[in-house]
Amino acid sequence: MLAQPATSQVTPDTGAGEAGRPALAVETATREGTTILTMRGRLVADTAVTAEARILTTAVLSARPLKLVLDLTEVDAIDQHGTGLLTKTRFTVRAAGGALRLVAPPGGAVHPALNRYLRRITVPRLDDVPAAFGAQGPSGTR
Repeated sequence: MLAQPATSQVTPDTGAGEAGRPALAVETATREGTTILTMRGRLVADTAVTAEARILTTAVLSARPLKLVLDLTEVDAIDQHGTGLLTKTRFTVRAAGGALRLVAPPGGAVHPALNRYLRRITVPRLDDVPAAFGAQGPSGTR
């Protein structure tokens, strides 16, 4: 069986943030049949291609029906390449017959950009990961 790593990091040669800190880190977790990709860093031109590969790998290897949560709480910056990736992800998940949820709480660095982006497309945006599980939390409690 194919398996994906729990964590991947992208450190491009140019435009990296702090020295030694990856421009984008992606962690994978699964909770109650939902795959959660938590991103930390910048979702921009330098990192979007590798992030796309990680998302596609996740879409292929995850159980069906695909339920994917992209947790963007710790994303510091997003540009048109990052929002374009969200559009591609939306189409990929829909083609797999799945559901996509974005987590981007108010006050987060990417919240304003995502609000502008989400006005143009329809992807539910949530304020935290537990909200991605609906009215009940992951443990079945409110």
